[in-house]
Amino acid sequence: MSQYIVKTENLIKKFNNVNSVDNINLKVREGEIYGFLGPNGAGKSTTIKMILGLIKPNSGEISVFGKSIKDDREEILKNIGALVESPSYYGHLTAYENLDILRRVLKVSKSEIEEKLKLVSLWNAKNKKVREFSLGMKQRLGIAQALMGNPKLLILDEPTNGLDPAGIIEIRNLIKYLAKERNITIIISSHILSEIELVATEVAVINKGKLLYQGSLDNLKKNSTNEVLIRLENHEDKELVFKLLISRKYKVQEDNGTLKVKGNSISASTICRELIMAGYDINYLSQEKSSLEEIFLGLTKEV
Repeated sequence: MSQYIVKTENLIKKFNNVNSVDNINLKVREGEIYGFLGPNGAGKSTTIKMILGLIKPNSGEISVFGKSIKDDREEILKNIGALVESPSYYGHLTAYENLDILRRVLKVSKSEIEEKLKLVSLWNAKNKKVREFSLGMKQRLGIAQALMGNPKLLILDEPTNGLDPAGIIEIRNLIKYLAKERNITIIISSHILSEIELVATEVAVINKGKLLYQGSLDNLKKNSTNEVLIRLENHEDKELVFKLLISRKYKVQEDNGTLKVKGNSISASTICRELIMAGYDINYLSQEKSSLEEIFLGLTKEV
């Protein structure tokens, strides 16, 4: 089997001659919580539906567990659980009855119903009609449904959409538990970076159908821009310091009396030392680093 549980190659999907997904190459390793990030309408759900074989790509290849979704879809889907968009359930039936219907379709043991309801903290509500559930409870029931049959891969499309803070924390903790204790590989799509940052080990950023970044969150943070702010004791020195920094290949801007030095690997202590050694008195110097949110917004602002 391939080292990747999910791999897409040059994946393209067109709607009305517009590329909703444009040459996407995803690589998801076993055991990861893989965050699939992008604004609403970026192409996340379309990509997920192609991975699940729900819609066909115009071109490109998709392999899951080392097999082609085009040729072995039925066998592949036996090992995938998915919650795409909103959960599907019978509102007039109880949580237990909903899972029992699915159990019969999947031909799995009845003991799985209790196990999965306990796993998502719904066992005490097993006899409650699903139409009486809160949104968070419905999302957890949807995850319980996706876990029936003990899949190796779990795909969750915006699982915290519309949830209150308590519900979001419940889903977040459940995702972490499933990956760590059950060794389930999880792909979770979201437009909320702060949520993905708390659970994901790897991320992909997509916008307007294009893959903008794929890799670890740590490496994404390394792409951030440092900014050193300098204010001088003697304002008349500002122009001289500006020229000095430019001569030393720094990128410098002046903003209301403050010099701003930008770059990926600049050091505030190095700049401070250089200016003091050159004989300038510094009134203020600080270093600011772009937040992950700013990096994400910068990536998705323009494609």
